[in-house]
Amino acid sequence: MISYCDPGRSGDVSNGFAQLARLIVPLLILSLVSNLAVLISPLFMMQVIDRVIPSGNVATLLLLGLLAIGALILQAVVEFARDLTLGRVARWVEARGAGMAISPECRNGQPLIEDAARLGRFVSGGALIAALNLPWIPVFLLALALIHPQFLLLLALLCGLLLISRTLCDMTIGPSDAAVEEAARQENGTLAEIGGISRKSGMALMRQNLLQRFAALQAGRHGRLDQAEPVRCARSGIATFLRSASQITALGLGAYLVTRNSLSPGGMIAASILLSKSYAIAEATLGQLPAIRAGLASYASLCAAPDTGEMRAAIVPEFQGGLRADGVIVPRGAGLPPRLDRVSFELEPGEVMVIIGNSGAGKSTLLKALAGAEPAPIGSVFLDDSEIRGLNAMALGQSVGFLPQRAEMAAASIADNIAHLDPQADRARIVAAARMAGVHGLISALPDAYATDLGAHPYLLSAGQAQRVALARALYVEPRYLFLDEPNALLDADGERALGQTLQRLRAQGTTIVMVLQRSGLMGMADKILRLERGRVIDMGNRSEVLGRLGIGGRKIDLPLLESSLEDLRDWIAAQFTRTTDQEFSQKAQIVGSEMFQIARMNGPQDLDRQARFEFTFVDDGLCELSLTEPVASALEDKKIRVAALVDKRADFAGLTDDERAIASVIGLSDRFDIVSNDASTRLSVSLTDKAAEGSGGRLI
Repeated sequence: MISYCDPGRSGDVSNGFAQLARLIVPLLILSLVSNLAVLISPLFMMQVIDRVIPSGNVATLLLLGLLAIGALILQAVVEFARDLTLGRVARWVEARGAGMAISPECRNGQPLIEDAARLGRFVSGGALIAALNLPWIPVFLLALALIHPQFLLLLALLCGLLLISRTLCDMTIGPSDAAVEEAARQENGTLAEIGGISRKSGMALMRQNLLQRFAALQAGRHGRLDQAEPVRCARSGIATFLRSASQITALGLGAYLVTRNSLSPGGMIAASILLSKSYAIAEATLGQLPAIRAGLASYASLCAAPDTGEMRAAIVPEFQGGLRADGVIVPRGAGLPPRLDRVSFELEPGEVMVIIGNSGAGKSTLLKALAGAEPAPIGSVFLDDSEIRGLNAMALGQSVGFLPQRAEMAAASIADNIAHLDPQADRARIVAAARMAGVHGLISALPDAYATDLGAHPYLLSAGQAQRVALARALYVEPRYLFLDEPNALLDADGERALGQTLQRLRAQGTTIVMVLQRSGLMGMADKILRLERGRVIDMGNRSEVLGRLGIGGRKIDLPLLESSLEDLRDWIAAQFTRTTDQEFSQKAQIVGSEMFQIARMNGPQDLDRQARFEFTFVDDGLCELSLTEPVASALEDKKIRVAALVDKRADFAGLTDDERAIASVIGLSDRFDIVSNDASTRLSVSLTDKAAEGSGGRLI
């Protein structure tokens, strides 16, 4: 049975759905009246044919007509009351289900809404009426028996033939119907993929192949339908035949009994009507049987769901920021190793932890488990002293900010997206969150600013800009905990710098921050680093200790002289800077390091695989040295002398080559730039000064 809400709540608390059982008796009474009204026509025909016509008594005919019309009016009123009641009950069921689903205590409201909708269709459709008719079939059987027992045998024969034909047909086309349903599901999924890929560049071939897959799935579904169609049409034809045959055979049997003086002509007509009605009830019940089963199953699930109340005010705990994981395990299934295997750690309020590891190590899975987005089924995650699975959605939403790898925007305004579509959103908080995320200027520059409709303009924001808007959304609730999954992956240098400033402000406010990082540009913010490998914690501790054991953040690194290595070099240089005041100094060092990289790459043999060693040293808090050594000879020393002379003369650089321009840039940014080349190697070294760092605290690594 589906668990809709928090596991800690008792499921025996009445949620109102069980009260629907009280309607059974009144509905059965209404159904009895409606079914008894079916006897009006047979009785009227019997009396008219057997009494009025032989006697020619018009007064009796008039009296019988008035009684029949009165009974039919009563039937219409009863069915009006029944249908009105069922319609209102169906709407109450859907509203009650929606109210429970949006309650703060409910963590999984979608199945609840689906069950409520299914039960509503069962109540308002023909399935419930067919079920309510079942208890009164004995009334018709008794009436047929009173007319003549042989009509019961005829009805049993017809119902038996109907049941056999349906069973054989269902056995034949049942597997085909399941395959058709699965193919239709795959077609819809493929269409959704095509729609998503159509909005992306560079995927034309994949889109074409998906279209071919869709066509193949559709052709397979059509083939199965073609195979099953004769059986389905035969089933429909047999049902139509038996429906008509019930009337003809009843009249034939009645006529036979009349000729044998075992039945009156009126009884013949009455038996034909009653037998047709009884057969129709049996046929409708068989046709509605799947809907009846589904409706009863949904009713049982809804009755078992705990009473979450409707939009009760949620109690949001005042968290201090402590975070603890205790033996967290996320199984993978199919006998494979778990995604997470006994992960445990503890963070103090306001600490920043970075999760690192190779692709597939379980970093995103751990982050989602910590944020409550996808709680781990085994083990526990505690926010302060509160187990995360025991917290309702409102408590999590008001205390936890979560930024996934790729931000998804709703088809609404930017303001609504930041405010989580809150209809009572506070505009001042929206702007404050955007300022905190460093995206206020970007939003204000748009033609409609915060009112910009992302549904009408779905491609207005780049991936990096959408990521920053999503960060503002995470900050809107002023969270005590902030979980970020590769927040700098889609950001340029300016965006990453703005993100770093935002996180520093949040850190100063005491927000506990957990980040998954692949790029090391934000690594310097970490108090602790947790390293995962195949779902297990293989290292955990202070940043300097873990990076020292790992080699990241070390003072030496070997990189191939390829364009693809440039980003790695920038990240490595950024990881050397750990203080909150190092942003400008770090950017300066990254620019100089990139220029040195390009100088070395453009000089020397271009047809060989080349590798250079970079070394970084802090002489003091405001002075660092960076060097590049490559085991090849070059003419860079002479180039540097010539370019330095031009720099000293403030000459025009228009005639310089790209590598000479890079040399000039390094000379202008550095305090000292030396190039030493011999037959075996070339070494470039610079000294950089950060005047703003004078008087700051010491380095951490």
